[in-house]
Amino acid sequence: MRIRTDGDKAHRKATIEEAADRLDCNKTRAVLLSCDVVGRLLSNVEDALEHENLPPRVREELAETISTRRVTVSVREPDAAVKLE
Repeated sequence: MRIRTDGDKAHRKATIEEAADRLDCNKTRAVLLSCDVVGRLLSNVEDALEHENLPPRVREELAETISTRRVTVSVREPDAAVKLE
């Protein structure tokens, strides 16, 4: 499989390199690890933010902290949701 990183897809190279740096591995492994963990990780974030002992203010702060330029985490009593851009 090849991932195009030319033209309007150039941002992909930087994204993959950032993942490789963060995960301390090569770019191929970074893509594989990212694909392998993302689904379960997002589900776990939602489950954690829906924990009954977590105060609403803390839930909101965590959701804001966890959100990124491509992932939006929102909380509404009692549910939490992760949306990808």
